[in-house]
Amino acid sequence: MTETDIRLAGPADGGTPAAGHHGWGMLRPRTRTATHWAEEQEVIGPGLQAVMLLSRLCVVAADGAELVDIDGNRIIDFQGAGGVNSIGHAEPRFVAALAQELTRATAGAFATPARLDMVRVLRDFLPDELDTIQLYSGGTEAVEAALRLAKSVTGKHEFLSFWGGFHGKTMGSLALTAGARSGLGPLPPGYFSAPYANCYHCPFKLTAPGCGFACVEHARDVIKENSTGALAAIVVEPVQGRSGNVVPPPGYLTALGEVAREFDALLISDEMMTGFGRTGAAFAHQHEDVRPDVLTVGKGMGGGYPVTGVVAAAETMAAAPFSDPSASSSSFGAFPMACRAVATTTGIIGDDKLVANAAERGREMLDQLSDLVESAPLVGDVRGSGLALGIELVVDKRTREPAPKSVVQRVYLELMEAGVLVMLGGNTLRLYPPLTIGRDQAETAVGIIRETLLRTRGEE
Repeated sequence: MTETDIRLAGPADGGTPAAGHHGWGMLRPRTRTATHWAEEQEVIGPGLQAVMLLSRLCVVAADGAELVDIDGNRIIDFQGAGGVNSIGHAEPRFVAALAQELTRATAGAFATPARLDMVRVLRDFLPDELDTIQLYSGGTEAVEAALRLAKSVTGKHEFLSFWGGFHGKTMGSLALTAGARSGLGPLPPGYFSAPYANCYHCPFKLTAPGCGFACVEHARDVIKENSTGALAAIVVEPVQGRSGNVVPPPGYLTALGEVAREFDALLISDEMMTGFGRTGAAFAHQHEDVRPDVLTVGKGMGGGYPVTGVVAAAETMAAAPFSDPSASSSSFGAFPMACRAVATTTGIIGDDKLVANAAERGREMLDQLSDLVESAPLVGDVRGSGLALGIELVVDKRTREPAPKSVVQRVYLELMEAGVLVMLGGNTLRLYPPLTIGRDQAETAVGIIRETLLRTRGEE
């Protein structure tokens, strides 16, 4: 049997899944996986994503929210490549559109029918006040471009970001990413950080909304005490992904926008994970009455194709030197395949009303999981917005001491063994189902997660 013989109808031998929740059960032995993984690692360098190294999953087929590994195991994919899988694996319209585009021109950033189609779709999807986009091929590349745009608009060079955020791994984006820079200095000057509005772990030991946004006041003080008067932008995730899908309290982004205006700086909303419907709104900042100056977007906008972007108003994007010829371009930006991926993915999100589906399914899942805070030994907090959910694991619910890495990894593997793949972020299980997820499949996955967490304790 070859890898292509494995299909999503069931295990590779044509039998039925082992007995378990809604027909899901423990994975069969992954003998072919071990051989495949070992051969890959003879050439692949170190530093792959931790969850990839932990799972050693070898995927040979995928459909919607399901994966099939090389040993014929079916797994519900709630990892979704950290939010990339917005329209489901192997979506037929997406596959057909990209296959057709592949027979046309595939290289070059010239004007193409694919780019015009993308522009037409995005006109209806982007916020009215943010009407232009520049394309890139990776998240950190788009963030770096946004920093250059902020410098061009303001003529200044300093940036404020937040603890627990993630913006990339190149020089400027790494400097924004507080807590992930050990051993990688020196960093460029002019980058400051302040606590995010993570109310479950408030460094000020206060409770919203009575806190008066002490974290925002502290951010204002950080700027006053550290800046040379050259703040170009405040860069913030409207929902922090790496820290476990941390959702700030209502009004937080609006308050940050006021701070940005106070210092004549831009507000950059990093929506790499949250954009294109993930949180139950087209863009996560739209849950509030706030208007960022710049968005960075990616992940779900390409349905799995590597494409990202910087979004801003036309007058903002016109600032020099960002607007000078070749000054904001990218080697692979706006290639036909990328444009077709964005046009098709965004069109499907709109046509199938997937933003509304994300909001509805997310509310249902959050309701079904929330009681784990009281009933599951390890669960300290359940949170989320739309289909970006987080289940934080702790060893002491009173002190909120995080569960150790070994325990978190054990839970991750137990969930995978039971048939659900999740993402990790510190001591938090992060859930990113496709925006297409239906009620029955969501309930199946939630049932597996509940059963696993209710029986799992913190002993290592």
